[in-house]
Order: sequence, then C-alpha cells, then structure tokens
Amino acid sequence: MSDLLIFFKKDFRSFFNLRYEARHQSLFKAIVVGVFAAGILSGLFVLFLDAFRFLSTLGGIGIMIIQHLFGFFFFGLGMMLILSNIITAYALYFRSSDVPFLMVQPVSRGTAAVHKLIESALLSSWAFFFIMLPFMAAFAWHQQLPLSFAFWTVIFSIPFVGLCSGIGVILVLVTVRFLPRLRGWAWLVLVAIAMAVFGYYGPLAGGPGQTDDGSFLLAGLVPGITFTSFPLWPSWWVSEGIMALVRERWGRGLLLFCVLLANFLLMAVVVEYIGDRFFYRAWEKVVSSGRRGNISRADSSGLASLLALILPPECRAIVLKDIRTFLRDPVQVIQGLLFFGLLAIYFFNLRNLHYNLLTPVWRNLISFLNVFSLSTIMCSFCSRFIFPQISLEGHAFWVIGLSPTGMSRVLKYKFVLAVSTMLMISGTLLVVSALMLEVDNFVLLINIIVAAAVSFGLCGLALGLGAIFMDLKQSNPVAIISGFGGTFNLVLSLIYIMAVIVPFGFISHEYIIGNISRSLFLAGIVFAGVWLALITVLATFLPMIAGRRSLVAREY
Repeated sequence: MSDLLIFFKKDFRSFFNLRYEARHQSLFKAIVVGVFAAGILSGLFVLFLDAFRFLSTLGGIGIMIIQHLFGFFFFGLGMMLILSNIITAYALYFRSSDVPFLMVQPVSRGTAAVHKLIESALLSSWAFFFIMLPFMAAFAWHQQLPLSFAFWTVIFSIPFVGLCSGIGVILVLVTVRFLPRLRGWAWLVLVAIAMAVFGYYGPLAGGPGQTDDGSFLLAGLVPGITFTSFPLWPSWWVSEGIMALVRERWGRGLLLFCVLLANFLLMAVVVEYIGDRFFYRAWEKVVSSGRRGNISRADSSGLASLLALILPPECRAIVLKDIRTFLRDPVQVIQGLLFFGLLAIYFFNLRNLHYNLLTPVWRNLISFLNVFSLSTIMCSFCSRFIFPQISLEGHAFWVIGLSPTGMSRVLKYKFVLAVSTMLMISGTLLVVSALMLEVDNFVLLINIIVAAAVSFGLCGLALGLGAIFMDLKQSNPVAIISGFGGTFNLVLSLIYIMAVIVPFGFISHEYIIGNISRSLFLAGIVFAGVWLALITVLATFLPMIAGRRSLVAREY
C-alpha cells in the first residue's frame, strides 16, 4: 500500500504541473473544444429527452421500456469501457516510457499493475461520463427525479468504471502473456472473424433474461433489452441500486452498492496477482517481439509482390513502408479495427433490431444516418492516422526530400493509399447496411456516391493540412493532432461532412413523405450532386495543392 501511495503522490504532482503546459496550448483549440463539447452535450440532452417523451406517448409499453432502458444504457457503456480499456491498457502496460524504469525498481510488479489499472480507468472514463451526463440529466428531467439521483449515479459509476477497467486489463495481460505470436495479417483476420460472429450472434440476438409476459413483449420490440436485465450483470446492479436509493429503499440500494464495490476490489486483487505473475513476462515478450517486428519476411515479400503488380517501384516503396508501419504497431491496428468494427457490428444487427420492417420513411432516414455515422468515423480515422503521416516521418524526412521521387509524388502516393483504404471500407459497410435495411437501389447508389466523395474530401483535407502544419519534432501522433493544425482539420472535416450529407438526406426525406413531386426530387438530386462535386473538389485539391507547395518550398 505504501508503494501505491507513492504512485498517487507522483500522479498528483504531475497533474498539478499540467498548469504550466496549459499556458502553451492554443487558445483557438481551447475555444473550439469548448464550443463543440457544449454543443454535443446540449444536443445529446435534447435528443435523449425527446426520445423519452416519444416513449411516454406509447403508453404502458413505453413506460416498461423506459424502466429497462436504464440498465440497457449502462450495459452498453460497460462494453465500451472494456473495449476502450483494452486499447488504453496495452499502451500503458507495454508502450509507456516509464515501464522499463518500473521494472528495475524495488516496487512490486503487482502494485505497479494496480496503479496502471487506475490510470487506465481514469484515461478511459472521460467518454463514459461525457455520454452519461446528458442521458442522466434527460432521464431525471423526464422522470422528475430528485437531486439525490445525480449523487447516487456518480457514487455507483466510480466502482463500475473500475470493474470494467479491471476486466479489460486482465484480458490484455493474459492475452499478451499466453497467446502465441501471430503475424500481422493473422491477427487482423482473427479479430475480424470474432467481430463478425459477435455482431451476428451477439447480445442483440438474444440471451438470458426474464421470462415473464412483459419481458417477452419487450424482447420483441427492443431486442437485447431483457438480456441486459440479467441480475448477474454489473450494469443491472448499478441501475437497480440507483433507483432503489432514489426511492429510499436503503437496504436494497446499499446492498447492491456493496456488491458492486466488493467485485471492484476483488478485481483489483486479481489484477495485482496477475501483475505479480505475468506482467514482467508479458512486457518482455512485447519488447522482444517489437525488436524483430510483427511482420515476417514472408509477409513482407508477399505484400511487396502484390504491390509490384499494380504500382511503380518508387510508389511501391512508400506504400509498403506506410503499411508496415501501421501493422507493426498493435495499438494502431486495434484502434483501426475498433473504429470500423463496432460500426460493422451495428450494421450486422440491423435486422435483429427489425429496422428492415420499418416504413420506407424510417428506413431511408436510418440509411442516411448510417452514412453520417460512417462519415464521422472516417473523419476520426483520418484525423488520427492520416493527418500525422507527414509529420511522423521525423528528422529523416530530408532523405525523402532529396530523393528522385520528389515531394509531389510522395504526397500523391500517400493520398492514393488513404483514399483506396477509405473507399474499400466505406463501400463494404454501406453495402452491408443497405442489405440489412432492404433499401431501394437508388438510395444505395446515393449513399455509395456520398461515401466515396467523403473519402476523397476527408483524405485530401487530412493530408494537405498535415503537410502545411507539419511538425517533424514530434514523434507522438496524439501531440501532433492536438495542435492547431489537427484541430483546424477536424473542424473543417465536420463542416464538410454536414455540407455534403444534409442536402441529399433532406431532399430524399421530403420526397418519401410526399412533400415534393418526383420531378422536383430529381432536380434537387441533380443540384445536390453538383454541390457535392464542387465542394468535394475544393476540399480535396485545395489543401493538397497548398500542402504540396509547402513541402516543395522547404529546404532539404
């Protein structure tokens, strides 16, 4: 315990010293983040409140759904917390710069593992509370709950976050320690298969739950809602405990809180035990495998042979280098899979949610919402992985600048690789979405055209602005995208997405509900298509041209 207190003292001093770094942060970044955060929180509150009011209009069945929705919400956030902690824990336990220092200090590795667990929980919980706040506020407003509801929600959320974080940490430590070293493509295939199986046969397809008539009816209307009401889930302890304490059923509420707290403390003990047994061996395994690389010579030669069929030699070298760099970092691979894997799970579950049985109005609306969801994830992917590509070349960038290839070709080849990846992913996911929703071929065609245009626009913005705001002194991609250039790119990308999707969605919706004629609908589609082409050309080529000029003008 004394060692853990020393860790906490160090963390407190580090947190206190952040005020010095905050002085050097961009004011524009702080304003943009604050405005967007306030806007998202307000929008989510209005959306959740409107959803609760809609459910109330359904009568008794709506009230039953609202009662179960609380546990359903915490179950979903718990699953997201586990996935988020898997990524965060891998980086903290095996990629953090302080781990080699800790391995040679007179500190129990189990204590270090528990400290990393708390650190992972803190880093992963900000999104949990960011989504939870508007939902809880809307739920309390609609149900007219007292202020004690907010207090008990926070109290229950702390051990719940720690419990979910512990599950993610244990999965990472055990997996890294005992799973065999597989090639990069093998991991991709295994994770993709696991996500596909989970998406089709996962919780939304059924599971344990209550078997009374009301629960059977709810299962038909909202698949998965009775699964999340299983009494052994921690999310059920949270939802039932909070509501029990709000209704002044102190014995039941405190009992459920003690059960949740006891499981969290047990999880910490398990993490300490696994840390003592496996932390060093797992870390040693990661370090030794990192020195050899995660891609064998056979993989590299096979990939090079495939690229040789379609790319010229100078382009092939640059593209092969970027692919190898991505695949050799497990954190980036997992993040990339989660970016689109969770969305794929949702698309595969559209029929389990019975969205294909809705009216054409709702299916059309959901299809465009899916395009918007895919576009925002592509925006996040481009900001995280594509924007810092030029800067991550580092101090050896002068080698590329002096090479016969030239900076213009380098930028063009990186753009071709990024766009090809985005087109392949977006096209596949949209076809899955259309097949599950059973939308018309015309709507599918519009969605694919919009997604293809978004792929070009987002990649052009990310690469062009990444070249303009290049920072070769930084080796951390998070630090690169958190600067002025990364914030500016994110803002422009979100504005571009709204500008290209809203016209098509609005015109299609007005036509399906009968507010405009077919001739006016076709004219509106043509106008929206011209607008799409114009703004996509501007978003793609203007940043790329400015980025190329910025790179060429530099001295090498």
